[in-house]
Amino acid sequence: MPDGARPPAEALIEAGRPRHPDLHLAGDMLLLSERAAVYGLRPDQAALLSDALASGTATEALARFGLDAPAVTETAEGAGPVRALALTVSQSCNMACGYCYAAGGSFGGPEGRMTETVARAAIDRLLAATPPGGAVKIAFMGGEPFVARKVIHDAVSHARRRAAARAISVGFSITTNGTLLTEADAEFLAANRFAVTVSLDGGRAVQDRLRPMRGGDGSFDRIARALAPLLARQDSVSLSARMTVTPENLGIGAAVADLGALGFHSVGMSPMLSSPTGRGALGADEFPVLLSEMVSMGEDWLQATLAGQPHPFANLATALGEIHRGATKSFGCGAARDYLAVDAEGDLSACHRFVRDPLGAMGSLQDGIDDAARVRFLGERRVEAQDGCRSCWARRLCGGGCHQEVLHAGRPACDFVRGWLSYALGAYGRLIDARPDWFDAAA
Repeated sequence: MPDGARPPAEALIEAGRPRHPDLHLAGDMLLLSERAAVYGLRPDQAALLSDALASGTATEALARFGLDAPAVTETAEGAGPVRALALTVSQSCNMACGYCYAAGGSFGGPEGRMTETVARAAIDRLLAATPPGGAVKIAFMGGEPFVARKVIHDAVSHARRRAAARAISVGFSITTNGTLLTEADAEFLAANRFAVTVSLDGGRAVQDRLRPMRGGDGSFDRIARALAPLLARQDSVSLSARMTVTPENLGIGAAVADLGALGFHSVGMSPMLSSPTGRGALGADEFPVLLSEMVSMGEDWLQATLAGQPHPFANLATALGEIHRGATKSFGCGAARDYLAVDAEGDLSACHRFVRDPLGAMGSLQDGIDDAARVRFLGERRVEAQDGCRSCWARRLCGGGCHQEVLHAGRPACDFVRGWLSYALGAYGRLIDARPDWFDAAA
């Protein structure tokens, strides 16, 4: 695609539809699906392969290049040692976002907070199963986790003390709405080298409409004031903004600009596919609009990067890094595989989105991890077991998507995902030709 050209979303969606389960051609970039291997083709080779895809002779055409496209194969990837925990320290929230996957922070049950006893027990179990010299990650989630500030501080202190005794490295992260942050919190997060994700949906008008406080007041100005001490410490925290995209805020370009102006160096977009309230989920009419917006932002990011300038849009950078690494996926994330969530009562689930959801129940701190449930869950969710995934060229890049969303909403976004990844493959070819050094820095 020529510099600056932006193919219509409909064209990208059409181009991304599977023509062969084991390979995909995006311009002159060839993806061999099962290996997640990418090759740059000469124009004559790309034309030959495009014709071969149309005529059903792609396998023979590949052989002329000295390549083959292996079909989907079973992998050994499955349940392994748990090395990451999400502590749902607060099952309550001070905001009233209508689309909240956690049903207002309570996950469909009574509000509650984790005790220090439960948090310590979860951490002790994680560290006891980790060999000396290993590494673990602990995430603090909600609801709004800073409702339970005292538990967070105690958990971090406990984890550091116990981990140090066994030479285990421990990393911390937190996802917050940002409304309760203080100067002391910013100092604490920086001192402990947290990765901090702030949930924001855009500038003042969009944020106040979609993410109001419980009493109905706007939240943007409150968050902007609270974030200032943290934004000033971005040399000590990994700070990013996460925007949930609904039919009400499809104009992500304005959101990226507004959140970049607020001081964020990284802004990521996450489409809303499943909502417990039925509000906010994207439908068929919205996905092409979102794809157009994503490509537009991708082009802006690409042009800035080619010019050596920073740009906060994170989605393309993430996709390009994964394409470059060539790591194949059987799953979209580590849920149930090496990562579990613990709720306020000490029950375990596949991830933080499955709190109080029987579809992702994985035991309890009292009774132990239900490894049989983990194995069963992963066996059913791997891409090799999904009919739609087995025939999709994007399977090893996508990994089948979010388990919780797929189980509750199906796969409404596959055309969108393929269109975006097809665009990203083309962008990869352009960037690696012009700025191969970017991939060294991103590794």
